Amino acid sequence: MPNLPKRSKIHPLAYGGAVLTAVILLGLAMLLLQWSGRQSLAQAATLTPLPVTVIPAPTETPLIITPTGIMPATPTSAPILPPGVMAVGAYVKVSNTGGAGVRIRHDATTDSLTQFIAMDEEVFEVIGGPVEKNAFTWWQLAAPYDKNRTGWAAQEYLTLIDLPTPTP
Repeated sequence: MPNLPKRSKIHPLAYGGAVLTAVILLGLAMLLLQWSGRQSLAQAATLTPLPVTVIPAPTETPLIITPTGIMPATPTSAPILPPGVMAVGAYVKVSNTGGAGVRIRHDATTDSLTQFIAMDEEVFEVIGGPVEKNAFTWWQLAAPYDKNRTGWAAQEYLTLIDLPTPTP
């Protein structure tokens, strides 16, 4: 006879214990369901219904825009200056510095701090002035490409840029 592996034997009482445990658990579950059903029925009998408020769902409100007329464009005209006159609104370029540039100062005086140095041919818009101080005529300038580059420069180092007069 060939050598067969031994099977482990389960004791017959183990089967009986498993069946008994299953029956007990099933009985407990049924009792629990019955008990919870009684509780909810008893509670339902004592509860009073609350009033219900029905709130309609929101709907889209159309927005009606009524035209009030077209506003005419406000004409903005460039300041018209006589030729060769330096004034607020004119454009100037730095010149006559021999390549060293001009000191753009915080205030219109030689005692003021230098904000930066503007080099020859650099263009600025005149936004203030003239101020006569320290034997110079000072103009407040702003770079059209960078409004942070503003300050005062002596007229001696500025040349007016003649722009063509706009025709209406």
